[in-house]
Amino acid sequence: MSIRKRTSKKAKNGYVYEVYFPYKINGIIERYSKSGFKTKKEAQEHEVLMLAEVKESGKIKKTVNKTFDDVYSEFIEIGASEYQPNTITLMKRNYKAHVKEKLGNIPITTIDYALLQKYFNSRNEYGISVNKNVKSVINNVLNYAIKLSYINNNPMSLVKISGVDKAKDKEQILLDSEMNIIINKLEQTNDFTYQAYATAIQIGRYTGLRISEVFALDKKDFDFENDTIDINKKLVYQELKKEQLYHINKMKSKKSKAIIPLANILKNTLIEWFKKNPYDKVICDIDGHYLHPNYFTTDMKKVCDPLNIYFHFHMLRHTFATTLATNNVDIKTTQELMRHSNFNTTMNIYTHINDNVKKKALNDVFNIKSGEKVAKTQKEFSKLS
Repeated sequence: MSIRKRTSKKAKNGYVYEVYFPYKINGIIERYSKSGFKTKKEAQEHEVLMLAEVKESGKIKKTVNKTFDDVYSEFIEIGASEYQPNTITLMKRNYKAHVKEKLGNIPITTIDYALLQKYFNSRNEYGISVNKNVKSVINNVLNYAIKLSYINNNPMSLVKISGVDKAKDKEQILLDSEMNIIINKLEQTNDFTYQAYATAIQIGRYTGLRISEVFALDKKDFDFENDTIDINKKLVYQELKKEQLYHINKMKSKKSKAIIPLANILKNTLIEWFKKNPYDKVICDIDGHYLHPNYFTTDMKKVCDPLNIYFHFHMLRHTFATTLATNNVDIKTTQELMRHSNFNTTMNIYTHINDNVKKKALNDVFNIKSGEKVAKTQKEFSKLS
């Protein structure tokens, strides 16, 4: 029987009806029950609705009285274990700064497309990269809510975001001449830390490694005999003080952990640096401790602003990829060197560069050659007149 008659001291007639039935989710038996119906007819009507929900969605939506903030806290505690420590720290920072006040107290079951789109429409004055990070946080929490059956779908896939593109007018690649100017400036200081910065830039320049990977390198990761670099760890630094820095072996993706070739030009640079640096860590201070990537960013701004050069470390990765693509290195090799887990990521680099090449070719033809031809034609026409 799926309808039960149960005694109840609160009911006037001394009993209520309960709906009770088993159902399967992915082969696992679950049991649904809800009591408190005054009549058998009410219980039967509710049973019909619940059985229809099971038939339609394969499960019964739980009654959830949780706010977005409640679910976010659960996600950080339970569901975020698959993410890197630096990523979790960034999610916490973005949630506290941008999401908690506006969405935190809203019931998770009432968050829909209209609410989220209105929220992001109000954020047009923020940087597009910030809004992308905020969208990612919300998306992760809602996906977690689906796993817990708090909600049935995630409306974030429908939401469009915008914002100020602060990097729009800034090149994301560096010229060789610009990198040489920066490196020379750092080395001229004769400061151990700044010379370590110069070495880090050279490593990024010739490998395309991410800053967390470069700053975690040990000398033993370099094999000068076989000319290889073993990429096996990354530095955890977000929201940490310098003395709290540590490395982990869990990388961004399976492809991130790899042995890559060591270019001769970088090998020669490192040989000279290792003569000056007596420590196991490659990028370190004068006492052999890890250098903080955030301090590096601040110091580099002080160095580069007077030189009128826009610089951030990830530009080295962009520059490395662009150099490979523009020098006709095949896509598969570039993917391996960049350690992209997704082929499309590498393909996008080539598509972007090819588009620029096409634009340049078109402009060269019509702005220069056609212009000269038009001028010549006009001159000849004038003579005829």
